[in-house]
Amino acid sequence: MTKLAITFGLGLLAVWGLTACSTQQAYSAGQAWRQNQCNALTNMDERRRCMDEAGQPYDRYQKGVDDINKK
Repeated sequence: MTKLAITFGLGLLAVWGLTACSTQQAYSAGQAWRQNQCNALTNMDERRRCMDEAGQPYDRYQKGVDDINKK
């Protein structure tokens, strides 16, 4: 991961911490950032797999989190 990507990610975390946004809004912003990172991949298989993960709907993500928390 590049220094710019790390700096950008930390900046996003700081903004999220200072604003009163919902979990779903934060998730959407994070997914948009992930999609941008996926586009930087040169291997098409890796890019496709990354985009599939980054395109996961919030509801499916939340169900996964709930399942993990129940265990």
